[in-house]
Amino acid sequence: MTIRTRLALGVALQTAIVVLVVAAVQFLALRSFLVTAEYQRLTTLLPVLAQEVGRSRPAPGDPPLPITALPRNVDARVVLGGRVVAVTEEFPGLPTDLPTGYAPRSNHQVLVAPVSVGGQLAQAQIASDVLGIVDPLQAYLRALAVTVPAAAALVAFLSFLLAGRLLRPLARLQEAAARLEQGRNLRRPLPGVERNDELGRLAGTLQASFAQLAEVREREEEFTRAAAHDLRSPLAALKIRLQGSLSGRRDPAELRHDMREALVDVDRMQRLTEHLLLLARGTQPVRRIPVDLARLTGETVDRARETAPDIKLDFRTSGETTLPGDEVLLTRLVENLIGNALHHGRGADVSAEVTGGPAEVRLVVRDTGPGVPESQLPYLTQAFYQVDQTRSDEGNGLGLAIVQRAAELHGGGVRFGANRPTGLVVTVTLPRSP
Repeated sequence: MTIRTRLALGVALQTAIVVLVVAAVQFLALRSFLVTAEYQRLTTLLPVLAQEVGRSRPAPGDPPLPITALPRNVDARVVLGGRVVAVTEEFPGLPTDLPTGYAPRSNHQVLVAPVSVGGQLAQAQIASDVLGIVDPLQAYLRALAVTVPAAAALVAFLSFLLAGRLLRPLARLQEAAARLEQGRNLRRPLPGVERNDELGRLAGTLQASFAQLAEVREREEEFTRAAAHDLRSPLAALKIRLQGSLSGRRDPAELRHDMREALVDVDRMQRLTEHLLLLARGTQPVRRIPVDLARLTGETVDRARETAPDIKLDFRTSGETTLPGDEVLLTRLVENLIGNALHHGRGADVSAEVTGGPAEVRLVVRDTGPGVPESQLPYLTQAFYQVDQTRSDEGNGLGLAIVQRAAELHGGGVRFGANRPTGLVVTVTLPRSP
């Protein structure tokens, strides 16, 4: 069954149950009212009965007098000293020693009460046909047998219409979601997001889920494109060198040179693969341990000074620089920042500074190289983006994208700016609390 049908049937069933409960209460109330009304009616007949029997004044030994002054559906008898002195023709066969009171007996409502007959105290017994109570109750039940199904059917029909109206936005949301998938544009806004109800929250959740799916799909396509593009060149170069080494006779010096070049290509492919894997990591949670960012940066600066001894590379630190984080990711972040400054600074001076604050740790890397045009600063963290639009043998356009992703995984951010008078300054802010 559809939700619309289940909702209509559920509301109809609830309505039927409520109507039946209310009808049961009304039935009991109506029955009590009819019984009380019958009691009051029979009570008003006691003076009439006493007056009729008192005028006749039956003597001991006389047969019971007939009683004729009562309504058609009421019978009565008068008992005096254990002897019936007056009775109607159709009085039910009940014992004469009935207790005083009002109760149902032998399909009759019987009222037993004392009356004065000719100055003597007698007992009047008045019986009314129970049909006076049963017939209205049966009529009420017959009406109820028609009313409850009719009310349930009407409520089911109205609930079906209302459910269709309420679920119409959900159908539009379903159609829009299907169009998103067919058009492969998962970032298009969904209808109903602006609503402040359950449907709006559902649309918002779906839109957020589609955005995450789009991000995963884009990252997958990005990874595939990068693997196809950036691995092709070093693989082709490695293949050519190995083919050259195997063709003809080569002296040991030439073979060693070819092997060193091949090792350079393998090392480049290894770095590229690691970068791609980090880029494809997405927003997976990181393993956080206390990491001293100043120590990581100092070690990276020492290694960079060994590989680029001709470049002036300064390092300063201040404050408490320990924060919870992933040491491997933070190491790659620092290496990429300093490597980017050394590579694109074109031999200019580079400085790195780590500063610890009460709520965050900040890493600032400056170079005095040619810098980056201000219009291109927002694109530096895009994967494979290069300012000069050329792909050198050393760069692959992933370094700053890895920096951005590592900072985001730690809840931080990256900001770029111009270093005066020339160069680029990159500021990475990492919070102490995840």
